[in-house]
Amino acid sequence: MLTSTDLIRIVLVDDHLMLVDSLVSRFHRDTQIEVVGTATNADEGLSLILETEPDVVILDVELPGRGSFDIAEEITSRLKNTKMIFLTGYLSDIFIELALRVNAVGYLLKGEPIESLIHAIKKAARGEYCFSQSVQERLVYDQKRNRYSIQSQSMLTSLTSRQIEVLRHLARGKSVKEVARSMHLSEKSIDSHKYRIMHKLGIHDRVELARYSIREGLTLP
Repeated sequence: MLTSTDLIRIVLVDDHLMLVDSLVSRFHRDTQIEVVGTATNADEGLSLILETEPDVVILDVELPGRGSFDIAEEITSRLKNTKMIFLTGYLSDIFIELALRVNAVGYLLKGEPIESLIHAIKKAARGEYCFSQSVQERLVYDQKRNRYSIQSQSMLTSLTSRQIEVLRHLARGKSVKEVARSMHLSEKSIDSHKYRIMHKLGIHDRVELARYSIREGLTLP
């Protein structure tokens, strides 16, 4: 765990290039933060993170490729000292829940000032939690377990992180073949996930699946 004066090495993974450039430019003016790399998709981001082993990773919730939460699970299992912050435009209970599942210490909304993100990075490096106020209001803190959890419970919480990623792809109208290509999985695996998702949610067709996904804030209408 870093102290308040140690240099913080970060990696930023987001496919919005203008945002990345703006953040990197501001980070370079902070003597305590060193940007060791940036990436625009999940696969490149994971390779970069595993190679550089940064102190803090900033991940967009919606990344091309395998998906943010999928690579976050691997980061958590392989880099015990790396802290994760999700930076997103989605204020969604299930995304917050998934972030907590992979032991992220932060969930911030993109509409906030850059200074809030810088403050969050420094807190995360010290092992402290950092949430936007509107996110914090949706959480409860368990003192015994020393962790946060989401207050409301959706049926989506019965799905695994990978099933959530599959659901988001399917809800956008992608075919099983297209989802398999995006997530680097076999079509048989995607079909299996699709069956389990629809069974768990009690949904019987793709149209209903898309409507449910929009209603739950997983995809935009």
